[in-house]
Amino acid sequence: METTVHKTPPSAAEIMRKLDESKKHLRLSNIFSCIVSFREILDTFVKATHITESDRGLVAAALNEFQQKLADSHQFRDLYGAVTFRDNDFLTSYEFIGQLIQIKEDEIAGVLIGKEVGQSLSLDDLGQEERQKTLMMVSLVERGEQMVLRQLISENDELASLVLAYYNDTGINMRAAGDINKAIQEYKKALFVSPDDEHLFYNLARAYMEIGNREKALESIHLALTINPEFTEALKLQNYINQWAP
Repeated sequence: METTVHKTPPSAAEIMRKLDESKKHLRLSNIFSCIVSFREILDTFVKATHITESDRGLVAAALNEFQQKLADSHQFRDLYGAVTFRDNDFLTSYEFIGQLIQIKEDEIAGVLIGKEVGQSLSLDDLGQEERQKTLMMVSLVERGEQMVLRQLISENDELASLVLAYYNDTGINMRAAGDINKAIQEYKKALFVSPDDEHLFYNLARAYMEIGNREKALESIHLALTINPEFTEALKLQNYINQWAP
């Protein structure tokens, strides 16, 4: 005789514990894991008809606060652009995040199978294991999964250099082609790989200048000089930006 297993609906406390996991992902800059787990929480909450009104209000307030923090996160904006979530419209948030996830997965698939990517990364010159690790790094960069990425980079310096060069070169090529916003995105991805590279911040500053964003240009060149105060070209660019009126 078969028995039926009845799952106990999650309580408000359990939803809040799951939300803590999403917060942890955000703190660690694991953006893709963050939005995947947050979407699951939204789905659970929308369907949770058993929660009392008082508990529902508390959870809703916490969800509103978190999705605002997510939208304000520069790591999230770097990957997905500027997003606005409406308070208490959790079904729309759930559906929208699902679209972001699907679009990102499609983008990653396109990147990983692109011939230009393989050529830029010199994949044909690598062994099978090295190719897999290199493509894994690219996938992690595209998803914004920085915790695992940092571990891979620490174990594979040479492969990380290939990935860094790929994103930096792509940014340079996009800037030369006039697609400055795309160039900025690629430089920021390169910074996922090497967050203390003053030359990347220098390239980023030049790109911001081209779109007339003096504030971001100054911020980027300041970061370059914080890393290397004797970076001559950065000092020259900083002086130019200080005198520049876009």
